[in-house]
This record gives sequence, C-alpha cells and structure tokens, in this order.
Amino acid sequence: MMRSKGFIAQLIAAIALSIIFIGLGNWQLDRSEDVKAARQFVPDSPRVDLESIASVTSNLEPSAINRLVKLSGSYRQIFVAPNQELLTDGEKSFANLEVRLLELSDQRGILVVRGVQSQENQELTGEVKISGRLYPRQTSDSAKALENEISRIDPALIVGQTDLSLFDGYVVATAEMTSLGEEIETTRIPAPQLKSKVPGSFWQHISYVFVWWLMALLVLFAPFYNSMKERQVLRETEVKL
Repeated sequence: MMRSKGFIAQLIAAIALSIIFIGLGNWQLDRSEDVKAARQFVPDSPRVDLESIASVTSNLEPSAINRLVKLSGSYRQIFVAPNQELLTDGEKSFANLEVRLLELSDQRGILVVRGVQSQENQELTGEVKISGRLYPRQTSDSAKALENEISRIDPALIVGQTDLSLFDGYVVATAEMTSLGEEIETTRIPAPQLKSKVPGSFWQHISYVFVWWLMALLVLFAPFYNSMKERQVLRETEVKL
C-alpha cells in the first residue's frame, strides 16, 4: 500500500514537471517561428498605416519590423542622434541624425528619423504626411548624449520629456509631404531592411524544443521505472527467502 501511495505521489510530481517542460518546449517553438519570420524579407509594397501593425500598448511584433508605413501628424521636439552608423551600397559611414517626435492623433507619438542633421533645423508646422520604414528601438548607445541629444534611437529615452503615449521603435522617413501635397526636402538616409530582427538561431530554438520535450517524457517515465525496479527488488528478495 505504501508503494502504491509513493508511486501516485511520484506520478503527480512527474505530470506537473512534464507540463512545465512541455510549456517551455512550446515557448521555444514560438521563438523559432519568430526567428523564422524575422529572417524573411517583407515585401516593400503596399505601404500600410502604422496603426494597423503597431500599438502604443505593446512592443513591436516581429512581423511589423521592416514594414513600409505611412503616417501623419505634427512635429514636436527635435533631437540629435550622434554618430549613427549608416550603410550605403555596402559602404559604412557615420553621421549625426535629426530625430523628431511626431504627434499623431489621440495623444500618441513616435520618433521619426528625418535624415542627416542640418546646420539649421527646418521649421515644420502643421500636418506632415510621412512615408518610411519601421524599425525596432536601438539597444546600444552610439555616443554620449549632450543637451538635446539622444544616445540611441529609443522612445524609452524621452518618456519623461513628453506627455504622449509612445509607439515602440521608430520610423526612418523616406518622404515627407505637407498637407497641401508639397514634398519636403532634406538629406535622407538609406532605409534598408534589417537582416536580423530577433536574436537567436532557428535550429538552436528547435533543438531546445526537443530537449524540453524529451525531458518531459523522461520525467513521466521515471515513476514507472522506479516502480518496476521496486517490484524487481521485491521478487529477488522473495526468491532468496
């Protein structure tokens, strides 16, 4: 009877652990799908409304990154992102970039990289219509930030400087137009698709899936194995007696 109770206790513990391991395997499977989606180039057309693929209440989905978007609003603060790396036709260079906070409807905002910083900031009032590419927030500082500068293009750095609810990530503008349809000229920067948007390897995550699922099977098998070993020891003991 005691063996039966012990077996049931082991089985319950094994089931609980296997559920956890299966869940971890499923999580790794989801991560592998994120990586797979992140490695695929998203067609550059058609452009989509920013609000259709992003929200101020959540982080950017992997499928939203690299998308060509359109948005409109009015510019507020102006920042400089110094020493930003640019890649043009395979050639690497560095430049100080003009970054503006664009106010959209309903007290929402997003950072927009207009282009290379000019000696005099353009005075842009009223509604601006923007086409550009959506990127994830930067995670590494490019330089030490001075006054009116940001060390990386990351909305988290300006949360305390605005009352707007901010979208995750930022947009590199490829074109700007006034509400009258007039094109706004400035020194644009390249806006290529990112080659990698989610850290990790697809097959690495898949290997973790099988590891977690195998551990779940081993844990479930353990109570039965222990029970068989106990019965074997009892039989051997009875034979000796």
